[in-house]
Amino acid sequence: MPHRSTIIKTGYGPGTAIAVLMVGLMAVGFVFLVLGSSLYFSEQPADQRALSSPP
Repeated sequence: MPHRSTIIKTGYGPGTAIAVLMVGLMAVGFVFLVLGSSLYFSEQPADQRALSSPP
């Protein structure tokens, strides 16, 4: 990724901290997006499972 090379060139400074925070926020947002979508898709066929399985 080109962002990694630019961070290494600038070294450890305020710009690097901001870039790391942005990457961290993007990673957290991506994880929440994947978890939310998986929960949403797993809840859709939940009614079929409840009907097929005995109470």
